[in-house]
Amino acid sequence: MKILTIANFVKRKRIDLCAKACQKLSENKSVADLNWTVIGGGPLEDELKRIAPDSMEFISKVESLAEYYRKSDVFVLPSADEGFGMVYIEAIMCGCPVICRKNDGGEEIVNRTGGGITIDVPDSDDQAVTNIISAILTITESREKYASDSTKRAAHEMVNPKRIRQEWLRIVLESQSLHI
Repeated sequence: MKILTIANFVKRKRIDLCAKACQKLSENKSVADLNWTVIGGGPLEDELKRIAPDSMEFISKVESLAEYYRKSDVFVLPSADEGFGMVYIEAIMCGCPVICRKNDGGEEIVNRTGGGITIDVPDSDDQAVTNIISAILTITESREKYASDSTKRAAHEMVNPKRIRQEWLRIVLESQSLHI
């Protein structure tokens, strides 16, 4: 199983939860050939490497993120306070289902594309890790549901410049009519 995370190593990205989930999955005998790749860097890098199991690999930079998305079974980022979450769109466009936090920037992307699962990330790290693992196993059991041509098309449409221009124009015109 190949899992991917791409992020800055800062507290709000919650990469620590990924390391803890990786550790539990590594201990699970039913998960074969686990490789969790984390691409990025930042102030928490040393701490994350210290708590990460051997099945978690850290890479600072790559030439092609698309290659990593395409080779991965699932993309995980349980980030708190994520804005739009372009990494979620990129992953889905490449056919890699995503797991992201509910009530955050990735939720709309997942809901509109069907390209993943949103999870609760409560204050309890143990429960958050359980939720991450459960979502990983759900996706890997029926990956085709989350990585279909229709999910890829929906992700491409979300970032289609023509659609974005039309939406902004609608918003501007609507706001102008409110001020008349």
